Amino acid sequence: MFTSNKDVQDLLIFGHNIESWLIYVLIFFGLTSLAFVFVWLIGFLAESQSGNSIKQPWE
Repeated sequence: MFTSNKDVQDLLIFGHNIESWLIYVLIFFGLTSLAFVFVWLIGFLAESQSGNSIKQPWE
C-alpha cells in the first residue's frame, strides 16, 4: 500500500506517469462536456425552430 503521493511518483501505467494520465483525463472530460453541450444546443435549436411549442416532460 502507498503511504504518500511520493510513493507513486515512479509508477508508470502503459509507459506514462500519473501526471500525464491526469492531463489526459481532464482533456477527455473537457471534450465530452463540450460534446454534451453541443448536442443539447443543437436539439434545443431544432425543437425551437420546428414551430411546435416546447412541452415539459410531465405535460
